[in-house]
Amino acid sequence: MTPAEAIEAAELAEAESRYRSQVGRLMFEAGRREAEAEMAAQWSRVTAATRGPDLAEIEERRWGPGGREHFADPRPGDYPGCVPSPRQPEPELELEAG
Repeated sequence: MTPAEAIEAAELAEAESRYRSQVGRLMFEAGRREAEAEMAAQWSRVTAATRGPDLAEIEERRWGPGGREHFADPRPGDYPGCVPSPRQPEPELELEAG
């Protein structure tokens, strides 16, 4: 083998190595994209089963329809408390002699 043939063989081997590395990177990137897409699809299915109500709904359940600012306001159907009856004059007591 002459020095020129050895250099040519080395350049060919180096070109093949670069080509294989490039193909490997491309395959890795494609596989990673597919795996990420698959994991995202699976994750959305998993979280759909465990997803609860959103924060606005939780706050409305907690504080009522008016929110925190109107929590203590009277609502329909609340107990109004004892309604004082109109005050009637008390009868005067008579003293008995005896």
